[in-house]
Amino acid sequence: MALEFRYVGTKGVNQWSQLNYNERNIIENGFLNEFKLAMDNLRANNLAGGNRAGSFAYFGAGTGTHPLPTYLAYFNGSRDAGNPAAYTGSTATWANTTFAQRLVHTNPSLGSAASDLDGNLTFRERAIAAGLPANFFVVNPHATSVNVTDSGAFSTYNALQIELRRRLSKGLSFNASYQYALEEGSSFLGFHFGRTSTPSNASIRHAIKTQWDWALPFGRAQRWGRDLGGLLNGLVSGWQFNGAGRIQQRTTNFGNVRLVDMTKEEAQKLYKFEIRPDPQTGLLTVFTMPDDVILNTRRAFSVSPTNPNGYSDLGVPTGRYFAPANSADCIQLKVGDCAPIAQILLTPWFTRFDIGVTRKIGIGGKRSIELRGDILNVFDNINFTVTDPSRTPGSGAAIFQTDSAYRDLDNTYDPGGRLGQIAIRLNW
Repeated sequence: MALEFRYVGTKGVNQWSQLNYNERNIIENGFLNEFKLAMDNLRANNLAGGNRAGSFAYFGAGTGTHPLPTYLAYFNGSRDAGNPAAYTGSTATWANTTFAQRLVHTNPSLGSAASDLDGNLTFRERAIAAGLPANFFVVNPHATSVNVTDSGAFSTYNALQIELRRRLSKGLSFNASYQYALEEGSSFLGFHFGRTSTPSNASIRHAIKTQWDWALPFGRAQRWGRDLGGLLNGLVSGWQFNGAGRIQQRTTNFGNVRLVDMTKEEAQKLYKFEIRPDPQTGLLTVFTMPDDVILNTRRAFSVSPTNPNGYSDLGVPTGRYFAPANSADCIQLKVGDCAPIAQILLTPWFTRFDIGVTRKIGIGGKRSIELRGDILNVFDNINFTVTDPSRTPGSGAAIFQTDSAYRDLDNTYDPGGRLGQIAIRLNW
């Protein structure tokens, strides 16, 4: 018998990664402040209603709206930002659903708004005509990206391992182990902010593994039953029981989201696989969160550029739910400013045990017949998986659902459910 405690740690440094030197500037050029003013414009125009609803244009003094010189240069090619009439030449643009949706106060999208302007060749040409420099947003406007290979990435891995082993003695051998592991990588947050460590997704946090082989001590020349007669000895001797088991828990990344009216510990308790009717279709579906969390999360991510409250027809979220990182009170300049970089939860436990029973019958000399039965996944546990990014928090109807479970890659040898086999072997 041996009991071992081990610490395993690795640290990766000078790892290769690519940096895009064409990172969009939204701070020094003043676009961040103008983006916030555009958000105010959209809210004020939606409250005013009428022909102003859905637009983020400047409607003049006393209207609660503000001039937007950068937007005006890119949309209209004009520098007359203080003139409300200058914003009427392109009404369809100022009320464009895509552009306006970036400004909804319930889920503003600063990076996408900058990309809308800089990523459009026609808009860039209008801005240049209005006097803005060609590299207003990026260093090289003629290239989509300017990638440079950098060796600044890093990673860490730390694990506590406990292992109990028994060598074959008196017909029994086994091995059992437990591991607790923490794994992190790094993310580049931009040239203003540098790198930071980030939790690794889908890493194994807890792992319990066991394997055993036991020649049952019954029959002649064994511990029990040495005086058995021929018939009884033939029934109870020669049996062997072996198997392997695995219980583990992985991490999963719910994304850069906020938790509303629940703590991370409470969200962890809610995270489980549950088969119940889908409220929309009535079909039995595998969910990972309660119905109220799902509905209100969809509401939080479903925004409207025309509704004064900022939410779609699904309604205003209430109670406990996952929400976008950005809000009217906080706009992220880098991931992690308003919500954790990665909202990491532990998946429900993966459990699987395979067992086998062997019966060896001597038929004279070195000859024998061996009968063996194996059962894979003996407890018929369904180990559901969540791998589709669309199932994480968002506005889609399929969030917090799964339709897949553990199986072999081509679903040929191990379909995932309980599987049995019987084998007969002749030895001579």
